[in-house]
Amino acid sequence: MLLAIETSSLVSSVALLHEGTLRAELTIQARLTHSEQLMPHIADMLEKAAVPKQHIDAVAVSIGPGSFTGLRIGLATAKGLAFAWKVPIIGIETPTSLAWNFAGVSDRICVFIDAQKGNVYASVYQWDRMQLQIIEDICVVPRTEFLQHLKEEGNPVVFCGDGALLGRSAIEEGTPLFRMATPTMMIPRAGSLALAADTRLKAGDVDDCMTLTPAYKRRSEAEVLWEKRHGASLCL
Repeated sequence: MLLAIETSSLVSSVALLHEGTLRAELTIQARLTHSEQLMPHIADMLEKAAVPKQHIDAVAVSIGPGSFTGLRIGLATAKGLAFAWKVPIIGIETPTSLAWNFAGVSDRICVFIDAQKGNVYASVYQWDRMQLQIIEDICVVPRTEFLQHLKEEGNPVVFCGDGALLGRSAIEEGTPLFRMATPTMMIPRAGSLALAADTRLKAGDVDDCMTLTPAYKRRSEAEVLWEKRHGASLCL
């Protein structure tokens, strides 16, 4: 039984995957902090699914990019549970998890995660049967610039992620080849995270609980401000 934890955005999502079957999933956008709701959600899901913690064989967690605070809470929780239960941990980058929402879809999948100030963490994927191909790896770029790049390429693209929601107008007006994902496929979900992690778990590809860290992809505003004011990088 694989427990998956997704806290990279305002969405709080947890799921249980067992032998290819999604046993349970709880996904909520309540704008409560993850510190308030994550552990109660896990406990509630395990109880309702009648799954004792002793049946959890691995823990998967979204490692970003995304909300710095959300990622820290999710990863700290996943590490604590994996360490306490003595089970493997698997970290999955959030865009990969989002791409798994579209397993089997023929269009290219563009994941936009909000990076603030008009920028996004942008990446592009495409499914080849049931193999996920990385067309363009994660980069931080102005949303308008990346949309123009995709428009010039001329491929059908479906957009997802909170950065896509913020740029809905530009996407929908860009070209008939662009389309927004449906609400159920727009957001990161622990069920898709579990599927992505399960492929790694079956291959014996797991992470070290002691060294797994968030994939921030850029420095926080606090670090940038510290460097501006003090002329040196902040040691964390």
